Amino acid sequence: MGEPRRLERQYSVPKKIWNKQKIISDRAIITEYGLKTKKEVWKAESLVRKFRKNARKLLAGVVDNYDVRHDELFARLVNLGILTKENVLEDVLKLQTTDILERRLQTQVFRRGLALSPKQARQLITHGHVAVNGVVRTSPASIVNIKEDISYSSSKIKAVVDRDLENKGKPVTEAKEEKEEEKKE
Repeated sequence: MGEPRRLERQYSVPKKIWNKQKIISDRAIITEYGLKTKKEVWKAESLVRKFRKNARKLLAGVVDNYDVRHDELFARLVNLGILTKENVLEDVLKLQTTDILERRLQTQVFRRGLALSPKQARQLITHGHVAVNGVVRTSPASIVNIKEDISYSSSKIKAVVDRDLENKGKPVTEAKEEKEEEKKE
């Protein structure tokens, strides 16, 4: 159980932190998904590693209750939307870090068009403007199941984001000029 004030981390750090190829690949993932730190990439990698490890144990036949463990693993992955029911056990070994990162709340808010960028999606979530199944979540790293409904927590923020979406195609100077004209009228 351990000391409650000194919890073990749920991820593993790369053995060679200053590996140039790893730094470049992590930086690309961070910019694509709008992550804050490399720690978030490492957490996703550890989760994928855990799924792969369980699949390898099942393939090797080392596990008791093969059918139960197999069904548990597949139910979890299907519920998350990472795999479908037609996939086989070998497909679990092909999982990538990006498969997990696609199921994060931050990425889903951006992919569903509720935010203009991954960074804005993160900001909307941390400020409490996004609700999952009617319940506000403030953690951008939370994993979203495929069946969960994501929406704004209030209609005010929806109007602001929609207005920004309309102005997205226009240069900033035109948008400022339009605001000044509206003030004059």
